[in-house]
Order: sequence, then structure tokens, then C-alpha cells
Amino acid sequence: MTDARSIILHEYPTSPYAEKIRLALRLKNLAWSRVEIPVIMPKPDLMPLTGGYRRTPVMQIGADIFCDTAIILRELEARYPMPTLKLPGHEGLAQMVAGWTDGRWFQASVAVIFGALADHVPEDFRKDREELSGGQAFDTAAMKAAAPMMRDQWRA
Repeated sequence: MTDARSIILHEYPTSPYAEKIRLALRLKNLAWSRVEIPVIMPKPDLMPLTGGYRRTPVMQIGADIFCDTAIILRELEARYPMPTLKLPGHEGLAQMVAGWTDGRWFQASVAVIFGALADHVPEDFRKDREELSGGQAFDTAAMKAAAPMMRDQWRA
């Protein structure tokens, strides 16, 4: 088994998905190191490592590369089962909560945060997020308009 000190997390500090992994690593008391990657493209050191996968985070253990938060969490649990991140008998509930936080809660959070920052979002960031979403507009004006309703979603 690979020594936990060989875990390398490729991420940037403000990524909420990377924060999930950082929390899991801390909960499991695993030693790890980090490589800070750019928030937006280009990501010249990450892209060759992942074969073109550009999202954050990416975990490296030795020569093995793991992309996607859910895959990374499953791999950590498989390699380092104790302490567990699972609630035995409640796996379905855990998946449901993860789906909700990665879906509706995340979208509400994006609208609230970027709605508040609407006038200050750099153009290169906006374009990068549009590219990441397959061309869907990263419309900060719409987010600003939706922010009050999204705050209500948080409170609900």
C-alpha cells in the first residue's frame, strides 16, 4: 500500500470541491502535499498529468491519478478505510446529500457569491467558466438578480 505521505492534491484554495477533499484528508488524519494550480486555463502542469481533464481537484498517489471529487473520496476510503467517512447503513442518504450539495446548493451558492461580485468578476474568469460549462453563459447580471431568491433557498 502506498504511504499516505505520497498523496498529492492538485487544487486551488478557493475550490469548494477541493475543500471536500481537504476535509476528508484531515478527518482521516492523512499526510498529504499540495500543488496549487491556476483557477482558470491554461493549466500547463495539470493537463498533461490528467490527459486533458481540467477540473479541480485532482489527486495523485504515486503514478495513479484520480479525477472528480466523488472518485477521489471513494479511492481514499478504499485505501485508508479508518477512520471511515461512511455512515454504515446510510450510504443512500450520503449520496443524496452529496447530490444536493453539488447540485442545488452549489448553484445557489454560485448565484449568491457571484451576484455579489457581479461588477468585479474578471472577463477571463467569466470566459473560462463559460468554456467549462460547454458554452452556457456565465451571466453575473442574472446571478445578481437571482441572488435574493437563492439566499432564500439557503435558508429553506
